[in-house]
Amino acid sequence: MDLDQVNKKIIDMLSKDARRPYREIADELGVTESTVRKRVNKLVEEKVIERFTLALNPEKSGRSVTAYVTAYPQNQREREVEELVKELPEVVEAYAMSGKCGVNMKVEVKDLTSLNRFLEKLQNEPAITALESCIALKELKRSMM
Repeated sequence: MDLDQVNKKIIDMLSKDARRPYREIADELGVTESTVRKRVNKLVEEKVIERFTLALNPEKSGRSVTAYVTAYPQNQREREVEELVKELPEVVEAYAMSGKCGVNMKVEVKDLTSLNRFLEKLQNEPAITALESCIALKELKRSMM
């Protein structure tokens, strides 16, 4: 699907506020509301937009500590670690990386005690040989695009 300037602007506006009324978007872009509605429906149909979602404020939602954790799987146990990670509620994002980069996770927890418990849980997993973790000190940018 071709993402022309109008589609890109619609995506940008919806990424900042998925609840923004189509009328407001149309007014700002100088097109009709039905044009915006048709374009959004097409973007969804073509799976350019996979879903409409929300972003929680970690501190206000009780998850004020963000850490980035890398788990290094034992040889031939990568899939086992990937499946484990998918089930952990503390993990908000996870990626299987190329090379010897392991499985990288963005983890959000209530406090440092909760992070320590999470790391201990991973350390006790036989499929994981090593862990590395870094705690985020402050957020510099968060974007949906």
